[in-house]
Amino acid sequence: MNALLDRAVLSPRHQTVRRALHTATTASQALYLPVAPPTLGSAGAVIGRELYSGKAFVYCPFSSFGDGLPGGNMIVMGDTGRGKSSLTKTYAARQFRLGRQVVVLDTKAQAEREEGEWAALGRALSGVPPVKFAPGGGVRDAACVNPMDPAISGKRQTELIRTIVELGLGKRLDEFAGSALRLAIRQAREGAEAEGRVPVLADVAAALRSPYEGDASAKQRTPAELLSDGLEASYVLDRLCGSDTDSSGDLTGMLDGPTSLNVELDASMVVFDLTRIPSGSVAMTILVAVISVFLEEVWLHPVCECGTDPGEHDRTTVDTASGAWELGGNPRAGCAGYVQRKRILVCEEAWHILGTPQLASLLEKFLKFARGFGLSCILIVHHLTDIDDSSETQAALKMADTVVVYSMKHAEAAATVARLGLPSWTAEHITRLRRGIALWKVGEIIYPGVQHLLTETEQHLCFSSGSMRDHATATS
Repeated sequence: MNALLDRAVLSPRHQTVRRALHTATTASQALYLPVAPPTLGSAGAVIGRELYSGKAFVYCPFSSFGDGLPGGNMIVMGDTGRGKSSLTKTYAARQFRLGRQVVVLDTKAQAEREEGEWAALGRALSGVPPVKFAPGGGVRDAACVNPMDPAISGKRQTELIRTIVELGLGKRLDEFAGSALRLAIRQAREGAEAEGRVPVLADVAAALRSPYEGDASAKQRTPAELLSDGLEASYVLDRLCGSDTDSSGDLTGMLDGPTSLNVELDASMVVFDLTRIPSGSVAMTILVAVISVFLEEVWLHPVCECGTDPGEHDRTTVDTASGAWELGGNPRAGCAGYVQRKRILVCEEAWHILGTPQLASLLEKFLKFARGFGLSCILIVHHLTDIDDSSETQAALKMADTVVVYSMKHAEAAATVARLGLPSWTAEHITRLRRGIALWKVGEIIYPGVQHLLTETEQHLCFSSGSMRDHATATS
């Protein structure tokens, strides 16, 4: 089994290639046509089959984008063990083979393999090991992402560090504390630049405890007042990052140093392994916030599917009167025309993102501008009742244009239908869905029963309940 998981077994295209379909009889088609929802076309990733018609169910938000599907964001929900993770893994793998770039925030551990559930799939597809985070950094090849990395613009750095402090503090900073923090960030940058190195969060904590007198005068504060303004924020950073003599900080080894060389966002598939971080902890919340901004600033830069930047493509004038132009080809790369590379972001156990207003706000930016980024966000949750009803969460849910619902118990199904505005008949229908079968809502069209189908290889890579098998099942 382990040997199979570590091989690039998904590379042969025949595993999921679309073969000729045999349709039902003429009589069956005649009965079904009056109520059949329209197909989503033949371009995209094969999901399985639509049970009420027998037709293949093919889905791709990039191919179907338009009036019927205004955006590419998706939310997948349902009871444990109904097939959510298997669907998402195989879908990501099949989109990967269509040239998409995939990033996964993996929070589901496989204890027997000492890594997240997506690690084997990531290695099989791209040959790149997962980016592992561990409190204290006490794991081989443990990664660190620096919130003050030069790859993140100065304004976003300031916003991100303020978010870190507020999440650690559990409340919003007032104007005095916010001003002291901004001054400390600038002071930290200047000090690190003078020493020829990249600043880190510990530099900000130190600057908060020793502010410049000139900054105090400029703000019409005494040095003691400016110190008092930022003292609480410095204690929060100390608690989170620790120090040279204290390695017990919540973020020690993960956010307290320079960005690791093993964080390579140009890979075709990148898996951030967050399984060692306590779910729902302040460390998880802050780490996801930092990764989100890091992805926005570094990963989502515009690039053509040929691998070259927009600046390397010719500009073609389309209207001489207004000077309007569009990007053309890149003869040097043999590219006939600029086509934005499509990307997919998968968030496992997304309740901890949607349930935190600050993270929901960060995610809202991904969702709102996904079309401009050529991005599809996939959020996996168990039930919507796990998530609060804040305005940030509601805004994020409204931007999920595709909803996939697996079987739920009656109370959860009723709450889901009410919150998403689904037709009333779907509440009872959802409770009767068998494992591996889901209700899909794509735009405004409902597909009551879509059966997800896996190849034999995908069953090995995408099955996530191995710990529940008994000896007789495992050896049969």
